[in-house]
Amino acid sequence: MNFKMITVAFVILLLQGCAGSRASYESLIETRGDEPAIYLSVGQTKEVLSISNGFPGWWGIYPAIASFSPEVASVDCQDVMGGEVCYLTANEVGEAWLQYGNKFNMDMSESESQHNKIRVVVSPK
Repeated sequence: MNFKMITVAFVILLLQGCAGSRASYESLIETRGDEPAIYLSVGQTKEVLSISNGFPGWWGIYPAIASFSPEVASVDCQDVMGGEVCYLTANEVGEAWLQYGNKFNMDMSESESQHNKIRVVVSPK
């Protein structure tokens, strides 16, 4: 009986340490007019991605997000204990595009495709 309880506790502990991510940008997307976007004011900073580096690891597929126009809206990722947190900061009035995907093969070319892209609209304070 005691061995079963220890085994169950170990499995639960192991599962809590699994690698995972939170796509925080999804909750920031609003639809105003006809096109969804993230709307921020100059100087605002919001979490857009959180990544935990638990067991069993990422196996070549590591989430990432980047900005095509960092002068308008920049993404800054910071290492934290057990992972990484990325923040979006509105720097100046304008529009920018974010791209999300796999860090190891993300293509940042400015193609016409909107696949894996999010529009960011920055307004004055």
